[in-house]
Amino acid sequence: MSSQLPSSWVTQHCPTPHPTRNRALDLACGKGRHSFWLADQGWQVTAIDRDLAQTDTDTNPAINWIEADLETGQWPLGDQQFDLIVITNYLHRPLFEYLRDAVPPGGTLIYETFMVGNEAYGRPRSPDFLLRTDELADTFADWTIIAQQQGPIRAKPGDEITAIKQSIVAQKPE
Repeated sequence: MSSQLPSSWVTQHCPTPHPTRNRALDLACGKGRHSFWLADQGWQVTAIDRDLAQTDTDTNPAINWIEADLETGQWPLGDQQFDLIVITNYLHRPLFEYLRDAVPPGGTLIYETFMVGNEAYGRPRSPDFLLRTDELADTFADWTIIAQQQGPIRAKPGDEITAIKQSIVAQKPE
């Protein structure tokens, strides 16, 4: 099991799985902190990352682990669809269209990653890996935006800023 806690953005906005709508994708899953949490909530999880060597892939049969490089230009999941897609701390803009196709009508996308301004607080610093202001809301403008935020991240009010992030919860129209 992953020792890192899942993102509070994910835990606060994650829908409840439905018996017939319970397929989730954890894209660029890293060590699987969201994969394990989603599986514990009742989701059937597909977790994909380019390197799963440091991930405990044997502990939960509800998780289908896939090791694949998401930046080759080839979408490794074919025409599979997922009722929920979770992405945190990862940005590869060419995947946006694949993500749109991989969510069926009524499905949900939860996305949280770094944005412009983060370079003052740490990595990533390259504009290639930093969202522009309102980029997620603009990219998914034809979906129902359930929640969104952008700006400084602090552990708690009054604490030092640790990052600049952008987050969105969007539902694909039925």
